[in-house]
Amino acid sequence: MTKNFPGVRKRECVSQGKKDIYFSIRYTVNGKQYEEPIGFKSLGWTAEKAYHILGDLKQRIKAGTAFSLKEIAQQQQKKNNELLERNKRNCIQSKTFREIFSLCYMPYCQIYHKKSTNDRELVLFKKWLEPYFGSLPLEKISRNSLIRVQNIMADQQLSVRSQNYAIALMRQVFNFAKKENLYFGLENPASKIKCKKEDNRRIRYLTAEELEALFTELKKRSYEVYLMALISADCGLRAGEIFNLTWADVNLNQKEFTLKDTKNKKNRFAFMTDRVFEEVSKLPNKETNQHLFPSRNGKKIEHVSRTYERAVKKLGLNQGITDRRQKVVFHTLRHTYASRLVEKGNSIFVVKELLGHSDISMTLRYSHLSNNSLRKAVRTLNSESEND
Repeated sequence: MTKNFPGVRKRECVSQGKKDIYFSIRYTVNGKQYEEPIGFKSLGWTAEKAYHILGDLKQRIKAGTAFSLKEIAQQQQKKNNELLERNKRNCIQSKTFREIFSLCYMPYCQIYHKKSTNDRELVLFKKWLEPYFGSLPLEKISRNSLIRVQNIMADQQLSVRSQNYAIALMRQVFNFAKKENLYFGLENPASKIKCKKEDNRRIRYLTAEELEALFTELKKRSYEVYLMALISADCGLRAGEIFNLTWADVNLNQKEFTLKDTKNKKNRFAFMTDRVFEEVSKLPNKETNQHLFPSRNGKKIEHVSRTYERAVKKLGLNQGITDRRQKVVFHTLRHTYASRLVEKGNSIFVVKELLGHSDISMTLRYSHLSNNSLRKAVRTLNSESEND
């Protein structure tokens, strides 16, 4: 022990081939004596420094806040970590909605989402979300502020669908930020905003004359687009289902398509009409894993060709129509398929299965078209009364 610094012990030793002095301290806790190392003289330690450390430790022992140098070091490390975390959180919380959306959320979406989805979200962000929330940190965006923007969109006669999409996008950004530790709020301000209800289902379908005129126009412009339109109108396929078709999904012997992983996550069969069978049979034989309608680079097509839109415009099918539900788009062909089935007297339940609807309510929109078959059913009562 050193004379001038009681409780401090020094020992002569050899460190890295040279004579050195090593300091340690001794102290008592609950009647038990402990000794802990301090350091070498060659590294700047002295008996006086060790004595000051011992004095600080004794004060902590007396106060009951720490009982060893190791415990003091752990407490200090914890404080340092908390300080770093606080600084990190303050730095993150200072990031604006614009920065999080553009620098974090969109790069993630470009990897995992479809390009069409990303494009639509980017337009919505630039036109409606950035002007109101772009300069705000996420913590400053409230449920009420989201509802105010939703009401502004409504006042400017933006569709209910777009209003709902804006709120859904905000909900997605907050969920993403929470998952990536970019947002530390207790709740997502967009999570409890109810979507507005709107009957946005398309109700337009083509008459037999309109359909044949469209086929004729498409044949002039693109055989491929014509055949895709024919498959949709005669077999009820969605555009995405047509794009997904490979030759492995085509069974010419049974005259059917196998549709995998459809919109409702179920597989189903679609049955070819004679003219679809005839046209598909003409196509050159391909490898089973190749798409029926590959893009120019041999991959899957992502969008309906503008050729279809130009043909519709040439025929004037959308002339003077402002309600988007009444406009002729590629999906109108699927509605035409369902409408033709109902008008021919087929059961709504049969049509539901052919369309691959998960809920009968989706198919009931076509029920009004069955009036002719209902009239025929009532006429059978006339013949019955005559017999009486």
